[in-house]
Amino acid sequence: MSKRILGGVSYYPDHWPEKEWERDMRLIKQSGLDIVRFGEFSWHWIEPREGAFEFAAYDRFMDLALKLELQVILCTPTAAPPSWLLHRYPHVRLLDQRGQPHRGGRHMICYNDPVAIRLAERVIAKLADRYKDHPALVAWQIDNEPTSGESLGSETIYDYHPETVKAFGAYLREQYSDLDSLNTAWVNAFWSRSYSEWEEIEPPRSPGGNPGLWLAWMRFRDWNVTKQIRWQRDLLKSIRADIAIGTNIPEVGTVESCWLGQNYWHQCEGLDYAGIDMYVFQRDAGKERRALAFSSDLMRSAAAAGGAEFWVSETQAGPHRLPWRMTFVGGMWGPEFLRESTKTFIAHGAERILYFLWRPLTGGQEIGMNGLVDFDGSPHELTEALPGILEEGRAEQGRLLSRPIAYVHYSRDSLLLASGFDPDPTMDTALRGWHSLLFEWGYRVEFLDDEQFAAKEWTSGEVCVLPYTTVAGERVLEAMRRAAARGVRLVGGFGTGYFNEHGAVAVRGPSDSLAEIFGARLVGFDILPTDKAPNIEGHTEPRLDVLVAELRLVPDGEVLLRSSQGKPMVIRRGGLSVAFVAFDAGTLYGKLSDEDKPAFAALLGTALSVGIA
Repeated sequence: MSKRILGGVSYYPDHWPEKEWERDMRLIKQSGLDIVRFGEFSWHWIEPREGAFEFAAYDRFMDLALKLELQVILCTPTAAPPSWLLHRYPHVRLLDQRGQPHRGGRHMICYNDPVAIRLAERVIAKLADRYKDHPALVAWQIDNEPTSGESLGSETIYDYHPETVKAFGAYLREQYSDLDSLNTAWVNAFWSRSYSEWEEIEPPRSPGGNPGLWLAWMRFRDWNVTKQIRWQRDLLKSIRADIAIGTNIPEVGTVESCWLGQNYWHQCEGLDYAGIDMYVFQRDAGKERRALAFSSDLMRSAAAAGGAEFWVSETQAGPHRLPWRMTFVGGMWGPEFLRESTKTFIAHGAERILYFLWRPLTGGQEIGMNGLVDFDGSPHELTEALPGILEEGRAEQGRLLSRPIAYVHYSRDSLLLASGFDPDPTMDTALRGWHSLLFEWGYRVEFLDDEQFAAKEWTSGEVCVLPYTTVAGERVLEAMRRAAARGVRLVGGFGTGYFNEHGAVAVRGPSDSLAEIFGARLVGFDILPTDKAPNIEGHTEPRLDVLVAELRLVPDGEVLLRSSQGKPMVIRRGGLSVAFVAFDAGTLYGKLSDEDKPAFAALLGTALSVGIA
C-alpha cells in the first residue's frame, strides 16, 4: 500500500507583515501541505547586531505553526551572513583565483577561517538550543545549498583564502606519503615542475596545466564542502541527537557540480535525509521529464548509499513573474507542469516534496521568484490544483520497481579531471544519454560511485554501464575484472580506464587489464564534423559526429558493429558478456530527435544484448 507523500513549501516570515502570517499559513495547510521550511536566510533576523540575539518573532512563528499543525524544517542561517559580519570581519570572505573577495549576495564566507567558524557555531548553537524541544520542529536543514561559493565555472573559482590553501597542503600530505611519490604520480619532472618542499605547492589558478595537480585540487574542493556539512551535522547532533538532519543539494548538472564542489555521495553520508534542489523549465515536456528523472535517480542513489531518505527540498512552485526574459524557470506555465514534475519525482523515489516558494518576493535578491500564490498572498490556479496533484502523485510510488535495475558507474574523478581539460560538456551528455537509453530499454537506473562499484557483489546477468569512466585506479579496474568474471553484462564507454587515479595516462603493455576485459586497447580519439563523420555500417543514420575512440583489437576481440569506414565501433572479448562501445553513444543518443531515438536504441541494444523492452 502506498504511503502518503508529505508536501511542503518554503515560507519566510521575516519577509512579510506579521499580521499576514496566520492567513498565509492557513492557506498552506488548506492546500494539502504539511511542512514549512525556513530560516536559511534569517541570520540578521535573529542576530541583528553581533552577539545581540532576538528570538521573539521567531518564537511566535514557531508557535503559530504548532497551532495550525504544520511541521517545521529549521535551517541553519550560515549561507547568508549578515552585513555587520562582513563589514566588521572582511577577511572572512572567500577569495577567487585572482585574490578578489567574494562580493555575491550569499555563500561568500570561508568556513575554514577561525572567526567565521566561531560566529557560525554561536548562531547555530543558539538556534538549536532554543528550538530543539519545540513540538513543531521536525528536522534541521544544514545551511542552504552548500557549495564552494557558488563558483561560476573557470571564470570565477573559489576558494583561495589563506586558511583554505593551508588546508589543501594538509590534505596533500594525507594523500601522499612523501614528495617523491607526489612528483612521480604527477609526472612533475617535465617542465622542471618537481617540488622540494610541501610549501612550494600552490593550487592551480585556471583549468589546464598539470592534470595531477588539477585533479587533486578539485578533489580537495569536494572534500572541503563535505567537511563543512559534517561540521554542522555533528554540532546539531551534539545538541539533540534524535532530530532528523539533512541538507538541500542543488543538482544543476555534472559540469556545474565540479565547480560547486559537490560530491553527492560524500555529502549525503551520515545524514537522515538528502534533499535535491531541482529547477527545470525548457518548454519541452520530454526533455523536462528526462532531466528530472536523471537528477532524481542520481541523488536518490547517493542518498541511499549514505543511509539517508531522498527528498525534494526545493522545486519550482510557479513561473517567475517579471517583465523580462528569464533564463531560470521563465515563461508562464500552469498546473500541468507542476503535476508532471511532482509525479516524476515520486516515481523516482522522492519521499517528501517541498516547493519553492509560497509567496513570490516583491523585491530583494529573488524578486518575482516562482510562487504558489500571488504576490499579495491570494490563491490562483496552482494553489487550487495542489491538493489533487499531491494525491495523484501517490499512484506513482513504486511504479518503476517492476523494472530490472541497470547500474551506472558515476566516476567522480573522471568528471573532475575533465572539468579542467574538456571544452565540451561530454561528461554530462554521456551520462544523461546512457540514462535515457537504459530507460528506453526497460530498466530503472541506480548509480554507483567508486566505493560502491568496488564493493558490489555482482550476480551473473546484471547490467552495468561505464559511460564516462576515463579515470580508473586499480580498485576500479579490479571491480571490472570481478564483474566480468561473474558474468555481468558490463558495457565500457569510449574512454574507459584511459587515465590512472592520478590523472596520468595509464601506460599498459601486452598484459593490459582493459584489453583482457574488453578485447581491445585504446589508441587515440577523434571527433569529426557531421558532414565528414561516418555512420554505422549498413545504416545511413545516425552520423557518428561525437567523440570516437580508435581501437586496436586483441587476438580474440570480436567486432559487433563497425563504422562505414570499417573501424570497430562495438566490440567484445570472446567468451565474455562484456562489451566496449568506441563512440560516445550517450551524447549521440541525446542529440537525436525523438523520432530517431527508438531505431538507434534498438540497433545498439541488440548489439549489446541488453535491450529488454
